[in-house]
Amino acid sequence: MKQINQLNLYAKLAREHFNGKQHAVVYSEFAGNVFEFRTYEVEVAVFGNDFHLPPKIHPVRVRLTDEEYLILCDIICNIELQVEDHFFGADSIPAYALNLSEIRRDTRDILGKLK
Repeated sequence: MKQINQLNLYAKLAREHFNGKQHAVVYSEFAGNVFEFRTYEVEVAVFGNDFHLPPKIHPVRVRLTDEEYLILCDIICNIELQVEDHFFGADSIPAYALNLSEIRRDTRDILGKLK
């Protein structure tokens, strides 16, 4: 299969999966208007001051637009900023690792359709 055809197939499968997906939604109010945001689960391993101790694992939901979700590699900074705002203050130097758990599950489901 030509590379362009393969990329088109991947994009088609991703959109089909995404359109049928049950999204977790949060609502935010600003200036009297209510906005809806789709969220995705990531797991954060937060390390304490002693890096030799195991990290504490926390599930966190991050807000992403449909477009951001479909071009994930380009928006990792957005996810990192939301995680850092959730766990760390402005005066700390964070030490953590991310597992894009929901995104990995979606990818596994999409790739399973290729078989």
